Amino acid sequence: MVARVLGFLRCLGCLACLGCLGAGCSYLPAIRECEFVNQQLTSLENVQGAWIECETAVFAGDGIRASVKMTDGAELKLERLGFNSFKSTAVNIVLTEASGLTPRVASCAGIAAPNFHREAPLGHHFHPTLIDTKEALSRYRELLEEVEFWPQCPQYWEVQDRKGERFRYCSRNKNATDEPPRPANCD
Repeated sequence: MVARVLGFLRCLGCLACLGCLGAGCSYLPAIRECEFVNQQLTSLENVQGAWIECETAVFAGDGIRASVKMTDGAELKLERLGFNSFKSTAVNIVLTEASGLTPRVASCAGIAAPNFHREAPLGHHFHPTLIDTKEALSRYRELLEEVEFWPQCPQYWEVQDRKGERFRYCSRNKNATDEPPRPANCD
């Protein structure tokens, strides 16, 4: 009888631990980062709605994607969002879609969506340069105009960054598969 009671108490102790762990999961860095991104995006007055896709991870890591609908109906899709996408220490303003157009950038490292941060190769296209994702969304019409002005893939324009690395960029319809070719100086 005593063994049965002790076993029951152990089970209650395990259940209490599991309950504490479940409550503690809401404080994991990845979940806090996701909540932070959601709060930052929805706090802008020209944002009508934001839909966030968070990674199933424990640690924060700029792996959040978001679809943002502006009050005038324009739609933007962003990726690589996280703590490093906001405020003066931001390093990412990665735009994957702008009202049906998909901007693409080719470098020697590969082909991906463009980063419009002030330190990125295409950051100099904005005057003044974009500091973080909140500022980019407050100036979203400039982002739309920039991507609409790009040549349609597979045609491209080429730019060189401060380090001498070349990038080719273009935009395409979201259902198209054309990509810009990698720069000629790649090994």
